[in-house]
Amino acid sequence: MTDLFREVEEDLRREQFSKLWEKYGIYVIGLAVAIVLVVAAAVGWRAWSHASRVEASARYDELVAELEEGAAPEEAAAAFDNFAAETGGGYETLARLQQADRLLEAGERDAALAVYEEVANDASLGLVRGMATVKAGLIVVDTASYDDMKARMAPIMSEDSPWHGNALELLALVAMREGAWTDADGYVKRIIANPASPSGLRDRAHVIQALAAPHLPPPAAAPADTETEGSAAAEAGTETSPEMQQTPAAETPAETE
Repeated sequence: MTDLFREVEEDLRREQFSKLWEKYGIYVIGLAVAIVLVVAAAVGWRAWSHASRVEASARYDELVAELEEGAAPEEAAAAFDNFAAETGGGYETLARLQQADRLLEAGERDAALAVYEEVANDASLGLVRGMATVKAGLIVVDTASYDDMKARMAPIMSEDSPWHGNALELLALVAMREGAWTDADGYVKRIIANPASPSGLRDRAHVIQALAAPHLPPPAAAPADTETEGSAAAEAGTETSPEMQQTPAAETPAETE
């Protein structure tokens, strides 16, 4: 009897499953196919990206080696510009920085500044963005106003930025040029106090500090301790000399007789 009930139950389950499969089987198959396609696409994309990066790396290395053999700065800048236009990702950014460096060597400061600022304004680049910000600041350090340099350095002024010290140095130089000697001294003191500052940066900060020192206001004199001085005066007024202590008291008439 028990076996009969079990067989009936199994038949009912098979029948229910068959009905469910007829109703939803196409969706299950579609979902399975979609998962397979997504996984295959992801694997294919990774393989293609890796191959593209390897190819871009090889082309970049070849270009750098070729241009180091004595190419003129203008020619090198144009070559890196073409490479950046044909490549994406990190090697495009490296090519842009190389292009800006070559433009600067060629004396085209405005063009180099434009490329550096293009990289510096790309919020997705992180560390490289900070380097471009510093290099752009170095180009305009002789002409930018104090407020302009503050705005330029704002993105890398946080304490955890690796370019924080360079930003402080640029601000100190512009502040010194505009006569804000106290600000300049404050910036370089922060560089010197930071144990992570590179030795070269710290040495330059000491030079700026020495140049600013003659222009700083004299330190405020310490206030006199009036309470101590008053106590000393009171003690001096009440103290009697040895001669006064040894003088005998005046004799009375009875004693003189």
